[in-house]
Amino acid sequence: MTDPACSVDEHRSRVLEGVRALDPEVVPLAEALGRVLAADVAAALSVPPFDHAAMDGFAVRAADVAAVPVSLPVTGAVAAGDAVTPLAPGTAVRIMTGAPVPPEADLVVPFEWTSGADPVEIRERADAGRHIRFEGEDVRAGEVALAAGARLGPAQLGLLTSVGASSVPVHARPRVAVLSTGAELVVGQVPDSNSPTLVAAARDAGADAAAFGPAPDDLAGFRALLATAVEAADVVVTTGGISAGDHDVVKAALRDDPAFWFGPVAMKPGRPQGCGVVVASDGRRVPVVTLPGTPIAAYAAFLLYVVPLLHALGGIRWLPPRAPLAAAVQAGDRTVLLPAVLSDASGAVAPLPGHAGHSQRLLAAADALLVVPPSGRLLPEGTFVEVLALHPRPQEGLHG
Repeated sequence: MTDPACSVDEHRSRVLEGVRALDPEVVPLAEALGRVLAADVAAALSVPPFDHAAMDGFAVRAADVAAVPVSLPVTGAVAAGDAVTPLAPGTAVRIMTGAPVPPEADLVVPFEWTSGADPVEIRERADAGRHIRFEGEDVRAGEVALAAGARLGPAQLGLLTSVGASSVPVHARPRVAVLSTGAELVVGQVPDSNSPTLVAAARDAGADAAAFGPAPDDLAGFRALLATAVEAADVVVTTGGISAGDHDVVKAALRDDPAFWFGPVAMKPGRPQGCGVVVASDGRRVPVVTLPGTPIAAYAAFLLYVVPLLHALGGIRWLPPRAPLAAAVQAGDRTVLLPAVLSDASGAVAPLPGHAGHSQRLLAAADALLVVPPSGRLLPEGTFVEVLALHPRPQEGLHG
């Protein structure tokens, strides 16, 4: 009797069961792009680090220019990086943007509001504090500049530099081993497209990845390569060898292991799936996700199951991205994955015409895969569905 198929969500939960973020490591800021903070980072320096001029102009005491016009002698000039002395009452100092504001000065009058000469005539009044950026008004020394869980992009790295950080604690980058199987791949009858595709997909998800196959269709050869991959990786992904055929080496090697599950998932393409855990020699429990061998099914299943796993290991909060349909789609009795394109700036997606289950050319032309849930009904235009992004175009994206 054939086992009933589980849902996509059930299998995704199975793959993620018991997974926790990898132990953190400290890396220099130059190596932290794309990483996730494992702990809060407190500011060692205030931002700005001192009171400074927000515009070119004259530093004055607001009380001296309460009534305008008024002329004040100019006692000096200060630029960024200069040392300063207190401002005497009834005087002005010429000041450049970014320069420290002299003690006792509490206002910067822009050049445009003055005669620009010495003595300088102030022609417009302003309240104290105008055109000054005060020490710590953005971030004060000692307070949390970035909280744990923040993903480090260019802006975050800039902030961390400004608050005095030179290195940061981040979650380790997951290491992925991709192990394709099949005698036809080993002898070169069919090119192994799964390995480069999934290695690239893993790197795109923020992991380090390498190919360890293809593995032959014999148990000893596969087990030896699997053992090598487990020692070198935090996640092993296999492709092929999990159906019911005579040469399905992955299933034959692992199906009697109680730490593994194999069975059908109600999805198209990619019905046969599996997953489990292998313990490495150092005691690490390494997840093994076994995917179908058909290239479209392998890639779709990788995006559905392995990417959330990599995010969990890397300390990244993962939520299924969703987008509205640009055209009506007929749902079936199981989850269907359809190559699609972003149709407009709103992020709406439309399925591409063609045979979705086997065409690598169709997949290469797509921006995303639609995850159409099983309902047996027509999903009207505008319905939000889960969308697996492949290579979004610049300035476009998917709704979170």
